[in-house]
Amino acid sequence: PAMHAVRLGLSSRASTIRLAVRVSGAGRAFTKVGGSVPAIEPFRQIRHVSGSMDATSDASAPSSPVRVAVVGGGLAGLTAASRLARGGCAVTVYETGRGPGGRTSTRRAGPDGSGWQFDHGAQYFSAKDALFKQIVDEWVAEGIVGEWEGMFGTLDSGSGKFTQEPHRQRFVGTPSMNSVAKALAKRDGVALCTSRRVVRFEGGPSGCDKNNRWSVVHRSSGPAIVRKDGTPIKVDQITDENFHAVVVADKQAASDRSTRAYQEQPPMQPAASPVVWHGMRAASQTPSFALMFAVRRKFGGDTLFPFHGATVVGDDVVSWIADDSSKPGRPTGSDTSPGAVQCFVATSTSAYAKSRAKALVTVPGTAPHQSLLDEVAKEMLEATLRLAGVTPKDVDVVHVAAHRWGAAFPGSETFAAAAESGGGCLSDFPRRIVGCGDFCVSPKIEGAVLSGAAAAARVTEMLADAPFASL
Repeated sequence: PAMHAVRLGLSSRASTIRLAVRVSGAGRAFTKVGGSVPAIEPFRQIRHVSGSMDATSDASAPSSPVRVAVVGGGLAGLTAASRLARGGCAVTVYETGRGPGGRTSTRRAGPDGSGWQFDHGAQYFSAKDALFKQIVDEWVAEGIVGEWEGMFGTLDSGSGKFTQEPHRQRFVGTPSMNSVAKALAKRDGVALCTSRRVVRFEGGPSGCDKNNRWSVVHRSSGPAIVRKDGTPIKVDQITDENFHAVVVADKQAASDRSTRAYQEQPPMQPAASPVVWHGMRAASQTPSFALMFAVRRKFGGDTLFPFHGATVVGDDVVSWIADDSSKPGRPTGSDTSPGAVQCFVATSTSAYAKSRAKALVTVPGTAPHQSLLDEVAKEMLEATLRLAGVTPKDVDVVHVAAHRWGAAFPGSETFAAAAESGGGCLSDFPRRIVGCGDFCVSPKIEGAVLSGAAAAARVTEMLADAPFASL
């Protein structure tokens, strides 16, 4: 019945969610998992519906909003959450970080703790897909996205030559990269729980819960507390119940890193959803480090580099350099006087990140992890300043820090399966659980948003077909 569906504002045509791939078969995406390939239920075309969850035209309709849990507060998860909430769902988002954004996060520093900004994840995004262009236009109209204009191109590390490239649109969040995530997290019907790590999922349709509802078990995402003898102290866990569907937008939920770093099984493992589990594990991932540093200008208008953003060619350590102060709305952008601060972000090469073996096992918030970041910051700063033709002694560096992204760039192994299973997401219709993220469509912000939109549409269809008793 229509009253069990969610209005998402999506056309019923499958072409509205344009994918980066065309499907010739989903099974090939799981070749690296091993064993038998789980059967994938083909994606069914989304029906356009006009009802909402809280419609009252039928006495048997549920009196309270349908609840959906979303794991991951990046743009994929928050896109799914905001679209489902717009249709009448009550959505709870669980995020391990201190705030929303995922790889669209912003780090702040400075004497007041906020005057210097660094977009240490995604540097910018472009809009190629028709649906994503429409979404970006809405963000621009809302004032949370602006065009980053300036000089861009490639920097040859050997010769030091910068080659400017033709103009193309680059968008960033304003006044910070995480502005989009913050706005989506504040939509009506979305509740954001930060600094929480989901431990496992329980129940679900055809599971142990008699009402066919999901439960989400979670705890603090802070580092483990240990006794003097080194044994960990058990952290209290919280169980939230009565979710009608689950969206998993954090690939780490199916990663063995849970076992290596936290001595816990991956949260997705007990969910009994082979399609989502195997699909998320099939996607490879490449780590990366981000360097954030600020320098004080010696002369009015001087700058380290003759560009605002450049892809570095031929360097072993650095792959990208950005003048973050040049982005629209940044607090350090307008002041170019002597003594003013200019903020930069540099991204490591994948080879450099992979060479740091202990980066795979250190836990954020611990001394070994901070030691790793300090080493990386020193090495990357020296490499970046070398590309500018200076040494640390030649410039007044007033801030330097590094950040590790364990899964910065996903591979394409899951694209075909996600297109086949959920039109851009991994979908388990009987269990009412969906996996989404850039690893399902393309390793860009556009891919994450399109996958989140596909996840919302797929959950909508699941809820529309669910019997009254389970809602």
